[in-house]
Amino acid sequence: MGLTSSGAMRHCVLLVLWLLLWRLSVVMEYAPHASIWFPPVALTLTALLFLGWRACITLTVACVLSTFWEESIYLTGRSIQELLVSGSLFAMLHVGVYGAGAAVLRKSLAHITSYNLYSVVMRFLLVCAASTLLVSVIGTLVLYDGLASPTLKETLIAWWIGDMSGLLVMAPLFVALFQRWYPSQNFLSDIAFVPIVHAKDFPYSVKLVLTMLGLLFTSFAAYYFDSPEIACFVFFLAMPQMWIVYTESPFHAAVSLALFGFTMAGLVAFWGIDTQAYIFQFALCVMACSTYFSMAVPALISDNHKLHQQAHYDGLTQAHTRQSFFNTAEQLTKQAARYHESLSLIVFDIDKFKHINDTLGHIVGDDVLKAVAQIARSECRESDLFGRFGGDEFLILLPNTPLESGVKVAEQMRLAVSHVSAQFDGIEVSCSFGVAPVLIAEGVESAFELADRQLLMAKRAGRNQVKWPQF
Repeated sequence: MGLTSSGAMRHCVLLVLWLLLWRLSVVMEYAPHASIWFPPVALTLTALLFLGWRACITLTVACVLSTFWEESIYLTGRSIQELLVSGSLFAMLHVGVYGAGAAVLRKSLAHITSYNLYSVVMRFLLVCAASTLLVSVIGTLVLYDGLASPTLKETLIAWWIGDMSGLLVMAPLFVALFQRWYPSQNFLSDIAFVPIVHAKDFPYSVKLVLTMLGLLFTSFAAYYFDSPEIACFVFFLAMPQMWIVYTESPFHAAVSLALFGFTMAGLVAFWGIDTQAYIFQFALCVMACSTYFSMAVPALISDNHKLHQQAHYDGLTQAHTRQSFFNTAEQLTKQAARYHESLSLIVFDIDKFKHINDTLGHIVGDDVLKAVAQIARSECRESDLFGRFGGDEFLILLPNTPLESGVKVAEQMRLAVSHVSAQFDGIEVSCSFGVAPVLIAEGVESAFELADRQLLMAKRAGRNQVKWPQF
């Protein structure tokens, strides 16, 4: 299938952006062929993740062109044939390994049954570490002097950490970019979470400036005193980054991480602190991983909140589930016993609800359930406990309410429910109620049995009425 004009334009943008990132990494080198990170890796993996092997030609051309561009900078004297061979080997290695990593990641994301950011983070970090390690090992052996190289260990580690830091830091931004280009490839659509807090005391720009000032001060002190120990203080800058993560959106966190990476690479190159570069490399990787997992915390909290809602509240009527109602009612009963307060329990259901379902369908039946639940909830006080026993039967626990007052509340609800009929053509909606006192010595379940018998009596007496025990 041929490329559309917009598709071709995006591939051109991909090519130009990859080369610009490569050139920027060269500008930020603290020594020839040595930078604390390699941002084009993140663009490669993201493009292959979204486009699959369709991105291979564009990325291969970028790798070959970067080899020629590198020759124009360092003037090593290689011939065109040597440059083509070298560029082709680099492209095969770079595109091949990261293409395989993207395919593994795409397949892994497709098999996540319970989607959350923590699952994505773990898979991404594993693919990131494995892919960058494989590229650095093969590249060191093939493109350099192999096992005979006197700097084999140093080259391998520098390549690995440089690629990994670039991938960790820049990938979130490129994912956001490709998500706009290719919305159908929505790998992260099911990740829904909000920041833990929304800070109003400091704007985002102030947090960024404070973080960059801390990085500037630390790098200058490490350069001025030529001290690796001082350079290690860069790890403490994870604190303002976590401040941003917990108080800003995930996109803002990703932007701050990318800016931190660019600033760090630029300062290391500017000060020429090559002997301490590895400290800043590891700090960048640690900060990126901390950012990912910290971003996962709000997601986990959001997931837990959803699970709590599902376990404690009925999805249709938003009333407490049966188990949640009785558990909470027991606590309220103990509280009432402590303060010598009265409790009343209302049990009610919808008259002829089965007939509504059978004649008009379950969709209409659900609408009636929601309308009745909304009326009942509106008649409750904030301190009252509203639950769904099952089907069309509901319960209301009234704290600090004697039986006589509970009967009045039930009667008010009965009258209010009668107005629901106006919402449905040809349906007369009414409810029958049973009310009982909650005797502290006997508990809520005993009161429920008594109120349920009163409800049955209301049904037998003709429905649409309130019954209570006569003591």
